[in-house]
Amino acid sequence: MYVGDLPLTSLAGPAVAGNRLAWLSYDSALEPVRCLRGDPGQARVLIFTTTPMSLELEVMAGHVAGQIVPPGPGEIVVETPDGTSVRIEADDIGFFDFAGLPRGQIRLRCDTPSGRLVTDWICL
Repeated sequence: MYVGDLPLTSLAGPAVAGNRLAWLSYDSALEPVRCLRGDPGQARVLIFTTTPMSLELEVMAGHVAGQIVPPGPGEIVVETPDGTSVRIEADDIGFFDFAGLPRGQIRLRCDTPSGRLVTDWICL
């Protein structure tokens, strides 16, 4: 079984241990209305969900902004299949942003006082 272009077994190893797997519960790129009216430069909205938290992302050209829900501080790590990672702190209300992320497959990790999660792999 595959998640995107990656085998599911790549998600089950030590990289996921101790984290809840958050699934992609919303992707604005899949909305039929967007295909009719969407501007090619329009932001893509992604929501990853697990109990008791979620990550809401707005993906723009060269920039990703997001929020941890429920709101609160935390650390966000963006990982690529080749092992590259970028870390950033979310502020006290859960907001964070990354600039200059690599194109292609990524996943995010989120570590907060209320829980830890890792997202499915997505393609930016």
